[in-house]
Amino acid sequence: MSAPTGPFAAVVAMCLACLAGPLAAKEKDTVTRPFEGVRYVHRHTTTPREIDMHIVLVDLRRPRVRVVTTGSNADPDSETDVETTRQFAERTKAQIAINGGFFAYTKEAMKKGNTDLVSLAVSDGVVVSPWGTSQFDAVNIGAKNDVTFVRRAKNDTTGSMTMPPVRLFNAISGNVRLIDSGTILAKGGDPSYPQTAVGHTADRQLILFISDGRQPGFSEGMTYEEVAHVFKEFKAFNAIAFDGGGSATLVMTDTAGKPTVLNRPSDGSERRVGNNLGIVLGGKPSPPGRKAKP
Repeated sequence: MSAPTGPFAAVVAMCLACLAGPLAAKEKDTVTRPFEGVRYVHRHTTTPREIDMHIVLVDLRRPRVRVVTTGSNADPDSETDVETTRQFAERTKAQIAINGGFFAYTKEAMKKGNTDLVSLAVSDGVVVSPWGTSQFDAVNIGAKNDVTFVRRAKNDTTGSMTMPPVRLFNAISGNVRLIDSGTILAKGGDPSYPQTAVGHTADRQLILFISDGRQPGFSEGMTYEEVAHVFKEFKAFNAIAFDGGGSATLVMTDTAGKPTVLNRPSDGSERRVGNNLGIVLGGKPSPPGRKAKP
């Protein structure tokens, strides 16, 4: 059988070369460019186990690209309202969205519809949640789409001081720093875990990553170290893991402009979460703190 040619070949790449690191081989990549300045890679591999993953690269140098994160709900008893990533994308007019940082996932929070975040979160320059007691790394995307990976300052007196010092604009904390200045830091992890992570390259590509897990026969999951090697393959200079598990969700608008979930969340349906990150490709996003419609 001859190799595919024409537009089909430009969209679908059959990748049989070996990878360095724990993921020893990639079997199939479907590569598309759903929007200008956006490359979407859907990868399925059976080595070292069945894994389905999604990698989205967004060129932050392009004009009118905006990043939006979940804002405060202005409730004195909680920090944010819970909503699905798809609701968040629809509300903020984001073409691409993933779930963000960790939050208090409790029956009470789900019943009330609001929650507290585990660590640092900033939206449009407003601190939504201060640094917590267990997570000390975060990514900050500035007003001009400059990306900086930060840690909590040792002399933090305000609850939001960072090293290096930056003007926080859209920031989300994570639990594992995967890559630091080109060096992989992550070691091991749970191979059944669904993953959400964010990274960036030296040429200002923001990388959004989702891999499904806990679904034998479709996608079993990935360790943090395996995720780090995928980021390294895509030339990430820094990367951090966000809230994975049943929260892991990637949303992208379809050709009709309708937000659609691209992965298969391990709960069997979308989870309402306390924090999301979206990419708006032109135009002004809706206020990030407004509660989503049911």
